[in-house]
Amino acid sequence: MPRTLRRRAVSAAGTLAWLCSPSKRRNVATNAAAAGAPLDGAGVRGVFRCHVANLAGMFASGRRDTSPDAGIRIEGRNVLDEALAGGGAILATAHVGDWERAARHLASLGYRLHVVAGVQMNSLLTGALKSAKETRRIEVVGPGDSWRRLFRALAGGGVVALLLDGDVFSGGDEIGFFGRPVRVPAGAARLARATGRPIIVGWTRREETGGLSIHLERLAGGGDAEINRRLFGRLEEIIRSNVDQWCIFRDFFGTGR
Repeated sequence: MPRTLRRRAVSAAGTLAWLCSPSKRRNVATNAAAAGAPLDGAGVRGVFRCHVANLAGMFASGRRDTSPDAGIRIEGRNVLDEALAGGGAILATAHVGDWERAARHLASLGYRLHVVAGVQMNSLLTGALKSAKETRRIEVVGPGDSWRRLFRALAGGGVVALLLDGDVFSGGDEIGFFGRPVRVPAGAARLARATGRPIIVGWTRREETGGLSIHLERLAGGGDAEINRRLFGRLEEIIRSNVDQWCIFRDFFGTGR
């Protein structure tokens, strides 16, 4: 499909999803306000369009992620390469921008990605999305799988990617996030301590031109509590600066989190 037509189709599908999801519209607006960056109606609709574009990209031809005109730039690739020089690395990120396209691009460059993911989008699409990732040499690790898979991935020089604003975890730690008590996954800190491998904070942003920027930076070490405090403090800043592309449709700060 021509690029212009594809963009129009994605925009229309995003608007339809926005129209048909009043509770999710409220949640997106509530989350943005709690993050200190309120969105108006157009901004909320834009989050839905971003989400649909991410989903559409998973089933599109893989050539667009490796072609010279893919429009993808990586800031801090040297940080990841330096971390991988001594073994594997833990990539801590959030549902900002187009994390799926970033993963496909990194895989196309030869990085061995192992992504922890549960039910994606909805239960009907999870299998298809898992297959689409694995076709692009991205291994999907489910929440019920043994942690040994992650240990082996890091020991073999792989990149273990964790989306830390997701809800696929048990236990976790309660921290202050945007000034509210929120229970968050502690896996990144514990995995770093258990394996001695570094944490790389990464995030992406869709550009108006259709391109994508990928940002990578190394997180300083410390104990579990200190790592989690520093890690989620940085994710606060990233989400607040990119809240118009923060694709979380549940009430992130609601009771029961």
